[in-house]
Amino acid sequence: MKAGEQVLLLTPKGMEALRSREAKLDANARNILSLIEHGVTSVDAILQRSKSPRDEVIKGLRSLLSSRFVTAAASDGASARLTLKPGVSPSQARFALSNFCLDQFGTEGQNLADVVDLCSDVASLQEAVNDIRVEVDRRCPDKLPALAACVQEINETDF
Repeated sequence: MKAGEQVLLLTPKGMEALRSREAKLDANARNILSLIEHGVTSVDAILQRSKSPRDEVIKGLRSLLSSRFVTAAASDGASARLTLKPGVSPSQARFALSNFCLDQFGTEGQNLADVVDLCSDVASLQEAVNDIRVEVDRRCPDKLPALAACVQEINETDF
């Protein structure tokens, strides 16, 4: 993926919708969310892989974006995805993310580490990753590959 290309990412709300059946999503929307979860993050790739007609996929993507199940972001080339897998170990994720914050930001990272330590599930941890990403972009964009490596390490705990 080239820098500047738009990628689609699951929000915590989208991750929760995939896990539970409580969200009243049609098969097309669930299919799109599943594709994104499995690494199909560009609109073109989703259109190619979905079995639904093109118009339905586009309508589904618009609906998922407006309902905030999915968010669009520009790829930076260094990390196409900073999304936690639904089955990761929350305790391992808290440990790794807290260490990342303290290693990369020093004492200024303590507030972020404290927020991470309060997270009890993957959805709240994903929100913390998103917040950490914002801080990395703002303070030290060159550390983004380190954050991507941290998320990848966490994702390896997915069961």
